[in-house]
Amino acid sequence: MEITIAVKERLIEEKLIGFWKEILEQETIDTDSTFFDLGGNSLLAMQFIQMVKNNLGVRLPIKVMFEQSTIKELSVLIKQLDDMHRLS
Repeated sequence: MEITIAVKERLIEEKLIGFWKEILEQETIDTDSTFFDLGGNSLLAMQFIQMVKNNLGVRLPIKVMFEQSTIKELSVLIKQLDDMHRLS
């Protein structure tokens, strides 16, 4: 079961990295870098949140971008939210 969790989180990380590369116009994204340190701003954060909703089916409030602003943190949160949604 832990392997499945790790694989799922890694797949989410890869998708989020792709979103950030597109939005931030960066070629490489480290999973520990913060969105805002890489040049993000509130308008780009809203664009990212919309991409997550459209592609992963998870709705994130904007405050998440200030509280969990790394790919690692966001992937864990998105996986948890997705798991909760599936249980309901």
